[in-house]
Amino acid sequence: MEVHHPHHPTHKKKWSEYIVEFIMLFAAVTLGFFAENVREHQVIEQKTKQNLQSIVLDLSKDSLLIVERIREYENASKALDELNIIFLEYQSKKYTTDQYIDKVLLMKKRTRFGASFYMNNSSYKNTIASGSFSNIQSIELKRKIADYYEVYGAKLNDNNRILDDIVEYYTIKTLPLPGGRLNKFTGIDSTALNNYYKSNGLFTSSLLSKDFIVYNQKALDRIGLYLLLMNTFQEKNRELISLLRSGIE
Repeated sequence: MEVHHPHHPTHKKKWSEYIVEFIMLFAAVTLGFFAENVREHQVIEQKTKQNLQSIVLDLSKDSLLIVERIREYENASKALDELNIIFLEYQSKKYTTDQYIDKVLLMKKRTRFGASFYMNNSSYKNTIASGSFSNIQSIELKRKIADYYEVYGAKLNDNNRILDDIVEYYTIKTLPLPGGRLNKFTGIDSTALNNYYKSNGLFTSSLLSKDFIVYNQKALDRIGLYLLLMNTFQEKNRELISLLRSGIE
């Protein structure tokens, strides 16, 4: 016997139902897209903030080194200026040659200079490499950061090279240090070396030369220029730290 199954009529969707389903699907995809964009934007913002915080840490370390260099070069500037006066007094016969040399050698520790300031730009480079720099919204902040590291940084490197040359030149031409600049680490008796230099005429072309004041003044001028640069760096450093901190908060 043949069995007949009843046929149920298929529900036919209305156009309005298709439209509702399309709108719901479109809304879900759109919301998902926006949610992903928001999440990605938050990640970028967080990464940028971390890089800027790292730059602040580098700048804070720079500020300590800047203070040290300013102190060093201010002291050296005063000492070199005093050496000029002592030399002129020696030329006017106020001191004997031995008295003059002894006075100058007593000042050799005060005339030590030459430590260059090298900024720490590792966080800045990382900010550039990671693309975070382009995500900084403030045009002023971007300009200040770029100026500090690129413009003033280049000027600093040039001055460091000149300073190194002046230090070497000064040590040979003006105030040669018996035992070298690292004498205090070698354990050599500096008094014995000083006496050897004096008794064997090793100061004739430096301390006793009439050109001494010329070479000494050349070093003094370079120190003055380096001090100006350090003071400028201190100002730019403080300004940038303040601007970054206000932008991060």
